[in-house]
Amino acid sequence: MPANSFDIAVVGGGIAGLTAANHAALAGVSVGHFVADALPGGLVMNVGILDGWPAARSVSGAGLASDLMAHNAELGITLIPSRIDSIGGAAVKTLSGADGTWRARQVIVATGAQPRMLAAPGAERLIGRGVSQCAWCDGGLFRDADVVVAGGGDAALSEAIHLGQFVRSATIITRGEAFRARRSYIARIAADERFRLRWASEIVEVSGADAVEAVRVRDRQAGTDEVIACSGLFVFVGLRPNTALLGVEAKRDGAGFLITDPDFETSMSGVFAVGAVRAGYRGRLTHAVAEATTAAERAAARCED
Repeated sequence: MPANSFDIAVVGGGIAGLTAANHAALAGVSVGHFVADALPGGLVMNVGILDGWPAARSVSGAGLASDLMAHNAELGITLIPSRIDSIGGAAVKTLSGADGTWRARQVIVATGAQPRMLAAPGAERLIGRGVSQCAWCDGGLFRDADVVVAGGGDAALSEAIHLGQFVRSATIITRGEAFRARRSYIARIAADERFRLRWASEIVEVSGADAVEAVRVRDRQAGTDEVIACSGLFVFVGLRPNTALLGVEAKRDGAGFLITDPDFETSMSGVFAVGAVRAGYRGRLTHAVAEATTAAERAAARCED
């Protein structure tokens, strides 16, 4: 097989991509793994301890990614530090990017998603100056400070719990009337008086000259505003899928996530999608691993035909 051709191409460097490449190689096919930034791991690299990961000891996101990378190298997977801009073709897929063109019989897209930023005035301007999307990265900078966390899902609450090691108080603001997170997170938040809750509310402005000084919060039911003084704002309000490499022939849902069948194949024959880029992804790391494993096995079976 030519050097630029593979049985299976995996695009994306997160845990889903690493797992898909791993299981495809275990099935005995040739695998090219495309990682745009040459540093696999994805969003999980920002997580210090993985909750719910089945292991006898604590596992960090970076540690898990590092172990998978080492195993993939042992399996002979070709790691290609290149961004893929487009995928096309019929029986054989063509993957194109600034660094070249490659071919594969099957493709697994595991490009994940990017955290959304608040649309509120001031949020973008103050990124890196009090506005953050990684408590594990920046939490230590806010020791004994008052911070605000935007969001009500697993990501928001797990990051808030981590911030609890450092901050004096954390006000959690969610648009809904209840959290959408796992019960263990909710119980820990409820039991700690340092966490203050604002239900059915949204941040409408982030203020500060050179750094975050306060946020303006609107009660969505009463229509009233409240200014909450803070020195940090941690934003976890959803994800935006990375799907630009696939054309309009790949069906998406209303939020732009790729639609797949039960085997995780998209509407483009021979192109699978797993993890956070996919509509219906349930959000936990174990779900990403399960999806990647299934897609890799299905794609490898196709290569036997």
